[in-house]
Amino acid sequence: MSHGEFSQLYQLYCKRVYGYLLKMVKVPYIAEEATQEVFVKLWSYRNTIGEIQNIDGYIFKIAKNQALNLLRKATFDAKMRDELQQHMITNGNNVDEQMAISEYEQLKREALINLSPQRRLVYQLSRNEGLNYDEIACRLNLSKNTVRNHMVSALQSIREHFHKNGTDLLLVLAFILFT
Repeated sequence: MSHGEFSQLYQLYCKRVYGYLLKMVKVPYIAEEATQEVFVKLWSYRNTIGEIQNIDGYIFKIAKNQALNLLRKATFDAKMRDELQQHMITNGNNVDEQMAISEYEQLKREALINLSPQRRLVYQLSRNEGLNYDEIACRLNLSKNTVRNHMVSALQSIREHFHKNGTDLLLVLAFILFT
């Protein structure tokens, strides 16, 4: 696929993909970033696009996967999750959304209480204060690998807590964002 052909494809689909993603993620700048990622991915597959029978379905499948990847990331990215929640609070007052957010927050609090003090501290420094592993290691006088192991264990424990309580983090966020 030539640069000109790709440009035409971009012009044809850009607004539709953006609208589709905006409906899913509800935050304009996140939808814009996701739209760009869709087209970056398409560009990387430009040599095989000619073989695709249903280009429309292919593009929107990439868009859907991009949105789901963002939701997975938002599950454990406090800044993104907070921004999505803030957007929902300001742009909708749906009782179901508020209940889902409350349920999520309560389960997260319970999961954090169940962590060892060191794991909880590492998790909070990473997620609440936005510190990277090197910064946490320096602050707590631990090795970077120890910090990474604490985070892996903490995240696994949190996922297990949600699963044990019949809630999948991704499903909670998907419910909140897609309704």
